[in-house]
Parts: sequence; structure tokens; C-alpha cells
Amino acid sequence: MKAILWLILALFATAAAAEDVLWILPEFPPAFIFGPFRTGEGYGDRQLDFLTAHLPQFNHTRIGAPSTRMWHELGRRDGVCTLAAARLPDREKIAVFSARSFHGAANQVIVRTDRLGDFQPYLDKAGALDLNRLAAEDKLRGAYTDTTSYGSAIDAFIRDAGRKAPLQMVPHLRMPLALLDKGRIDYAFGYYMEMSYYRQLDRLGDNFTALPTAPETLALGGHVACSNGAVGREVIAAIDALLATDEGMLAYIEPLRDWYSPADFEAARKAALSAGH
Repeated sequence: MKAILWLILALFATAAAAEDVLWILPEFPPAFIFGPFRTGEGYGDRQLDFLTAHLPQFNHTRIGAPSTRMWHELGRRDGVCTLAAARLPDREKIAVFSARSFHGAANQVIVRTDRLGDFQPYLDKAGALDLNRLAAEDKLRGAYTDTTSYGSAIDAFIRDAGRKAPLQMVPHLRMPLALLDKGRIDYAFGYYMEMSYYRQLDRLGDNFTALPTAPETLALGGHVACSNGAVGREVIAAIDALLATDEGMLAYIEPLRDWYSPADFEAARKAALSAGH
């Protein structure tokens, strides 16, 4: 009887000692989906499900918030984490990052498949859309949102003061694709998986093709990031141990399969395996 009592007390003591971890997730479908379509089914949502299921030594809470608030909170107090985060110099000043990351997809130029012929003059020999050629002409109109970065190559195209190609700025990520579907613009910028998600959400036609760019927009890795305090470092150490094996890493990236293009997922799988050796 005493042995059972001591075991119960030990379990209560362990539970009481568990550290609280607040996961702050930015709204960025289909990484994190807050609704109204396929809520919680984003690849980041499911990656977090995997992490929390394998880290029972922490008390996990998750909330959604704009990315600006997320990084503010992460840099202000301990025990705050996020995932699918790019490891950038400014962020390394306030956060610690997982050793391994998943291979991100690159932003592309999304066009209507029935209008591919209009883009033929701007394609290079590999089939990539030459942004310099596109910028020199005023025949095709694009759209973008200023609420996100599209990567260095596309961002430079958007900011180019000498660009002749007309661009329409819109306030929400999903609007360029809706305009493209209605034929009001000729192309939009975005990820393949964004195209897939918003096409389903807005019941758009299956009439889109995503073209890679030249110069190529480099894909950034998706790390787990936590506050640079005792709790944050403890979480990252536990995640590094969990993802140290190929088995753990492959299980972690499996949710990408539902949203990445087949080529992007295969690249992510190969990158995950090669990083472990």
C-alpha cells in the first residue's frame, strides 16, 4: 500500500514539475488552418500533433496569432515556441532553433493552364519563367499581397523601380488566385500548396499551373523555434533528440505529402534523409 502511495505521489510531483509550453501559430494555410475549411488539417498543424504526442514531459497549449505578435512574444518571454519557421539572422538573436528542418517549397508564378501560350516568350530552356524578361514587358498583369514575402527573387521583381510589367497589390493572400480565376489578371505569385488549398476553399476551377522562376526563388527550411530561455532550450533539446533519426524525421515530414506537389515532397524526403548522414 505504501509503495502504491509513493508511486502516486511521484506521479503527481512529475506532473507538477512539467513545464508549460505555448505554441503560437501564424495563420498561413495550408501550413496552419484555422478555418473555415479543413480546420486543423494543415501540415504544420499535424506536425505539431506529432511533436506534442512525443513530448509528454511538457504541458502544451496552442493558439493562433499574427506572425508579428508571435515573434514579439517569443522574444519577450520563455516557454513560447512555433514551427515551420525560417532560420534568419534577426530571429537567431531572440530564439533557438531545431538542428534539423524540413525542406520548404519555393514560391512560383501561378498562371491559368489555358493561357500558358501567353507565357511562352518568357520561359527559359528549362521551362522556368524568366522574371527579367517578364519585367521588361507590359503585356501581362500580375497580382500580389504585401502581407507576405515571396522569397528574394520574386520580392526583387515586385520592388523593381524599372519594372514595366504592371502589378496589382491586394490585401489578402487568397485574392490574387480569385482574380486569376476570373481572368482579371494574368498571373499570381504563391506556393503550389497555397494554390491547392485556396482552389478547394473557393471552389475554383482546376485550371492552374505553377511555373518555377528564373532566377530561382530559394526554398527556406522549416525549423522549430523557441524562446531562448531555459524552457525553450529544453524543448529544442527534446525535439532534436526526437528528430535525430531518419525514422523520426520521416514521420515528422509525412504531413507534407497531402499539400506539397509530388516533386516538392520527394525533394523534402531526400533532404530529410541526406541531412541525417
